[in-house]
Amino acid sequence: MVVADIILTAIGLSALVFASVHDIKTREVPDWLSYSLIVSGFGIRLVHSLVFSDFWYLFYGLLGFGVMFAVGLLMYYSKQWGGGDAKLIMGLGVVFASSSFDGQNFLVGFWINVLIIGALYGLAWSIYLAVKNWGGFVKSFKKVLVKKRRIRRIALVFSLLVIISLFFVQISYIRFALCVAALFFISYSYLVVFVKAVEDSCMHKWIPVSKLTEGDWVAKPVYVNKKIVCGPKDLGLEKCQINILKKARIKKVFIKEGIPFVPSFLIAVIVTLIFGNIIFLSL
Repeated sequence: MVVADIILTAIGLSALVFASVHDIKTREVPDWLSYSLIVSGFGIRLVHSLVFSDFWYLFYGLLGFGVMFAVGLLMYYSKQWGGGDAKLIMGLGVVFASSSFDGQNFLVGFWINVLIIGALYGLAWSIYLAVKNWGGFVKSFKKVLVKKRRIRRIALVFSLLVIISLFFVQISYIRFALCVAALFFISYSYLVVFVKAVEDSCMHKWIPVSKLTEGDWVAKPVYVNKKIVCGPKDLGLEKCQINILKKARIKKVFIKEGIPFVPSFLIAVIVTLIFGNIIFLSL
């Protein structure tokens, strides 16, 4: 690892720590932080390339930025991440583009780790929200349980078919795989109910228009003069929409508050720095 990599790693980790704290407190990632990470990343790579005549080092930064730019857009437009998360991961693409461990590409290992750690982190945070708002969660869970009856019945049918097939299979590893499949169908049906109940009871709330910020997700459509100004189909509130709401003297808006996802980036980076791609640990 060259000196520039050490500097970039220190900058990346520092930015992630700050962004994680800010995300937990405000559910936002400052744009200036992401832009600073991108600029400093390219700046350090450019200096290294000029000093050591190693322009591949700058190219890796451009490539990492491009890949994470595509990933960020995909996650943003699929409403999995907010704009702040997408911009931050672009900066991480620049900073960690040339790092490698045991022949593994860092960004590939990091992205796989983000998917795994992010899923576990999201589940853990959802459990925390459910426990914190237990009364409302239980009521919502019962309602969603009734609404999602069809999904549970389909999952039950598939599970029964899988269990019946066990009587016709003698190979042990196939029987094990079938048992896992049956358990998955049942677990997934209840996981869908759990996630929806958490969303309805813990992540939706009314907030004053004065406290709205760009990127907020609106959970219910808002109309002004019988015309929709914003709603659930939007990728996030824009400044012009907030101004319209203020001029129309709309008092409150029903929004969906997302999970602060940046800490999972921090955990994934640390895990990747220490272990590399965690999938390879079991191989």
